[in-house]
Amino acid sequence: MNIDLIYQDKFKFNHEKKLFEKYKNRIEALKENKIINHFKEVQCSNKKISEIIKNKKKSDFFISLDETGKTFTSKEFSNLIFNNNFKKIVFFIGGTDGLTEMTLDQSDQILSLSKMTFTHSFAAIILLEQIYRSATIKINHPYHRN
Repeated sequence: MNIDLIYQDKFKFNHEKKLFEKYKNRIEALKENKIINHFKEVQCSNKKISEIIKNKKKSDFFISLDETGKTFTSKEFSNLIFNNNFKKIVFFIGGTDGLTEMTLDQSDQILSLSKMTFTHSFAAIILLEQIYRSATIKINHPYHRN
């Protein structure tokens, strides 16, 4: 499975970017387990997001992060992303003004990381940690403890 992370704003602080990179590297290290084939992150505008949505394939699964979305436990999230036949999962994280209604409407799932609002940087870091945690749940790695 391939995972794309699409976000709109830049990281404002170097320490946020470093933590993001730490989890990105952990995810990429899982390629040897063949659970994640490819991970890509892209910063882009609403216009580019619209193009991505228009080019969606049937085997793609789009997840938008929004505080109004559904919350999952880590195990439920792992089941969602790793126990389906998705070839690619695309995560969308909005900027200061959030995602457009069109993006939310075209998403297969709207995900809330919390009832609280986070900066896009924190949302991206938390999401990457949960993707990594979900993969470790799938392969029975001891990172996730019950």
